[in-house]
Amino acid sequence: MVLPVAAFALASAGAVSTSDSTVSKTAKPLITAYIHDPLESSCKAVSVNCNTISGPTCTYSVGGNTWTAYRRLSDQSPCTLPLFMDQP
Repeated sequence: MVLPVAAFALASAGAVSTSDSTVSKTAKPLITAYIHDPLESSCKAVSVNCNTISGPTCTYSVGGNTWTAYRRLSDQSPCTLPLFMDQP
């Protein structure tokens, strides 16, 4: 009689303590992108939910301002390569 109650209590505690149900299994990690802020020649690093394959142009918005987000091949290269918004 005690063993089934103990097993139920352990199972309940395990179910309550896990939080995987709130994490999306399909969510993609943010990638580093670059925006031209404050100058057109500057490359300010930001995190975006974009990709390098296809979709609408990737943008980054904060504080009512929106910039086109780009990628770069290396720290020395310009930040002018296109990025695209991830589609749901």
